[in-house]
Amino acid sequence: MMKRREFLIISLLVLGSIVSIFLNDIKPLPKIMDAKSLLYEVNKQGRYISTDEVAKMIMENDPSLLLIDVRSPEEYNKFSIQGAINIPADKLLDKKNRDYLDQDVYTTVLYSNGSSAADEAWMMLASYEYKGNKVMKGGLNAWYRNILNPQKPKPEKLTAELEKQYLFRKGAQIFFTGIQVSGASSANAKPKAPSKPIVKRKKKEVTGGCG
Repeated sequence: MMKRREFLIISLLVLGSIVSIFLNDIKPLPKIMDAKSLLYEVNKQGRYISTDEVAKMIMENDPSLLLIDVRSPEEYNKFSIQGAINIPADKLLDKKNRDYLDQDVYTTVLYSNGSSAADEAWMMLASYEYKGNKVMKGGLNAWYRNILNPQKPKPEKLTAELEKQYLFRKGAQIFFTGIQVSGASSANAKPKAPSKPIVKRKKKEVTGGCG
């Protein structure tokens, strides 16, 4: 019996072929990766980035981060991570959106409610050999659990590493929600989300030093 992952990969390749038929008069898509190579890419765990890493990049105002919310516009408008842009999964390969993916300036991170939808979007992009995209592991469910509402580990399970992680997450909670231990919030109000990023096609086009 064909495994679900292999079936999904083959389905994406078939879908990609159909999409390319309708889009080939707009802008040629990269060639579709063969199923064996795509299966290899899927099995690599390097495509994931943790919620802690994403939070750290936002808090440090890392200009290389490009967050893409692949949910529907309705879901995005209800709640999204600070600075994320909304490109629904079924619109990723539209001509106006492909330049976000066809460049190597940003660390492009896809997310959805969990990991599933973002994983499928990542596989679709990988099938067209778009490189450098990542998936925020656990999606918004993990973001809420780890960043917006972190719970202190039980004393019997608390280690130095877990305590350090917890303290970081409490700091991130204050940064993203304005909630302080004392209950006051005016001093740590949620920062204004940055405007839609300007996409540059290649790293060599970026000029200037550190600001």
